[in-house]
Amino acid sequence: MAIAASLLFGSLARADHGKGSDTDLLMINLENETRHVSVGHLSLYIYPWRQLEQDAQSGDLFTCHLVQEAKALIDPDDYLARLRRSFRFRQSYQEEVDRASDLGWYLVLFGDELNAALLAKRVLWCVRTVLIARSADQRAPIFAPQELANRTRSRPARDLLTRRHHQRGDDSLRQTLRAFLETEIPSTPPPIGTDRSMFLAQFVATSNKVALQTLKQADESRASYL
Repeated sequence: MAIAASLLFGSLARADHGKGSDTDLLMINLENETRHVSVGHLSLYIYPWRQLEQDAQSGDLFTCHLVQEAKALIDPDDYLARLRRSFRFRQSYQEEVDRASDLGWYLVLFGDELNAALLAKRVLWCVRTVLIARSADQRAPIFAPQELANRTRSRPARDLLTRRHHQRGDDSLRQTLRAFLETEIPSTPPPIGTDRSMFLAQFVATSNKVALQTLKQADESRASYL
């Protein structure tokens, strides 16, 4: 694999990390390989340059995160600068809000099927994604959890963001997430009787990669106990 650049992003790049923060690294490769590896507090992402460039041109939020906050560790050919020049905001980030809302309601209704660590991680992802997408709509994207907490008027969001490193019960997490969804997103809850298969169909139809990965991880976790 030909690695062209290594970038640091996330809390360490922003210098607002604390106990329990992850080290987020992205490696740009010149081949067609995408990979994500998590070991402890290390998250390593491997992305093809062509994919990153296309994502930047389409206003992808993950690429926006890199463009706004990443720091080059090794980048002799200035790929980070090229990525920044390629980036264009989307006209609207409502699709990202909708995907986060869909997964959020799944967690509210079926989150007891997930292990505690995965549930907490995905609840936080849903809240952050909604708030980040709205800030991107204003062309002033914010990614730092504490700054998102300071700027939002949502009490449930502030609670989840400021206490993100605190252990709390699964029921409490899901109740707080439900309060966030009901008050902050102008959509109705799934109808009574909505089952897991209906959510799966929605995730597939909307290419909700994070939701589909969540279901896969939950299935793998259950299989490991059999």
